[in-house]
Amino acid sequence: MADIPRFTRPQWAVSIAAALVVVGFVGAAQWNGSGVRQQFTSSAQQVLARQVLDLQREEGLLTQQLGAKEAQIRDFQARSAGSQTTLDSLNRQLEVARLAAGLSRVQGPGLVVEIADSKRVVPVGDNPANFIVLVDDLRDLVAALWASGAEAISVNGERLVATSSIYGVGSSVLVNTAFLSPPFRIEAIAADGILDRFQANPAFLGRVKQRIDAYGLEFATATATTLDLPSFVGSTRLRWATPVGAQL
Repeated sequence: MADIPRFTRPQWAVSIAAALVVVGFVGAAQWNGSGVRQQFTSSAQQVLARQVLDLQREEGLLTQQLGAKEAQIRDFQARSAGSQTTLDSLNRQLEVARLAAGLSRVQGPGLVVEIADSKRVVPVGDNPANFIVLVDDLRDLVAALWASGAEAISVNGERLVATSSIYGVGSSVLVNTAFLSPPFRIEAIAADGILDRFQANPAFLGRVKQRIDAYGLEFATATATTLDLPSFVGSTRLRWATPVGAQL
């Protein structure tokens, strides 16, 4: 039996040792790689966690800001509603004041009174002024209407207010700032029964009624279910009269 050569055994041992070294290196490499991967994964998770926390804090701040803005909007809406209510109330009060002052166009039932110069021939020696409508006739008629409950009066379309005046200017009559000539149409808005009250009023039964009968002045009355009176056009400014306690 032949002897085994001496170099065969050491070569086998060297091969085994080399293989173990390779295996150990690969294992060490895998171990180190797994640690790095875990470390990287942990680092990425921490970054994401911080970002999530930052986003949550930002969301909380935005929610607070949104709540504050909504509260401001609700407060503004409440104040606006209150302001609108106040404004509506003031507008209603203003309209009532304008209505009372004659500055608003009005409609309603009432009475129409028409008066014009007489068509009679003036007798010789008689005063021709007796046969025409005088400014005092209009004043008496207007006074009788006010006293009979009229709420609004116009003369030939001129609305009468607290500062209105009726003047005689030659053959014309000045009402407010308008020159009027006969026939005169007086419209008065009032409650039912104004005709009876007007005809029984002393301001009508006195001088003007006697002149109508004596000189034949053209005169007529008629009730109306709806009259449309214009608003006063002109200045209502008071120069000297002021509310008590107010300064000029």
